[in-house]
Amino acid sequence: MENKQLLTTKEIAIYLKINEKKIYQLIQEGSIPCTRVVGKWLFPMAQINRWLEENTESSKNILVAGSDDPLLINLIEEFNRTYFPQYLAFHASVGSQKGLISLAEGKAQIAGVHLFHPPTGEYNLPYIKKHLAGKKYTVINLAYRRQGLLLSPGNPHNIKKITDLTRKEIRFINRNPGSGTRYLFDFMLEKDKITASQINGYMTERMTHLETALEILKGTADVGMGLEYSAHLLKLDFIPLIEERFDLVTLKEGFTAHPLKDFFAFLEPEKLTLKTAAFKGYDFRNCGSSLI
Repeated sequence: MENKQLLTTKEIAIYLKINEKKIYQLIQEGSIPCTRVVGKWLFPMAQINRWLEENTESSKNILVAGSDDPLLINLIEEFNRTYFPQYLAFHASVGSQKGLISLAEGKAQIAGVHLFHPPTGEYNLPYIKKHLAGKKYTVINLAYRRQGLLLSPGNPHNIKKITDLTRKEIRFINRNPGSGTRYLFDFMLEKDKITASQINGYMTERMTHLETALEILKGTADVGMGLEYSAHLLKLDFIPLIEERFDLVTLKEGFTAHPLKDFFAFLEPEKLTLKTAAFKGYDFRNCGSSLI
């Protein structure tokens, strides 16, 4: 079979040791090299072998998609310093919701999430169950962290609570839709019966906590939602509003194998507790604990 230039659907299924139904799924997704000739799908052997090599190489890497988190990025950097060139980890700051979608679609190996669920008062689990329905997954706690209002140094506008943001002179800087911080802020607005149109700058968005904090430091905004860590880093004022749980989610099928096994080994309580002084606003009381 390996000497043939083109394989049929049945032959490629045998060659890859998967069923034909999975082959058709790969065709539909556009993720396997193939061509259609006289109504039949054919698979060029040379391209199939190259595709297998590329996928084997990519399996050595980890893509962490989801929420922006300074501690998580710090751990990824440590992982790369330790395991390069054997493994590499990458981070895509796309927001908690898109992180779960990326994990569900097989585009990422880990999702970083901090999504508050108002009906239950729970963090993350209701959304994980929704996006990963039918899949076996593991949820590991990274840390708890304080979120609140980031303010210009000295708080010149005397902002004390969410309702103060409705004042016309206050310039707000928002986070991107789908981010856990945006979910949280929208919930707080609804709780205080405030509409988006009452917030000057609601549609002005940034992708990360640091970008938000920098806009306030530069004076282009007066207030935004963000981490106490970001306020401490840039010497901004900070009003704490909530302590939230930040979790890492991965599918069980790869959890006990390299390189995911090596990455999660970095979540040792003793090791992360040493970062308490450097990461103000973080609490590591349950770090590394499996929630599911």
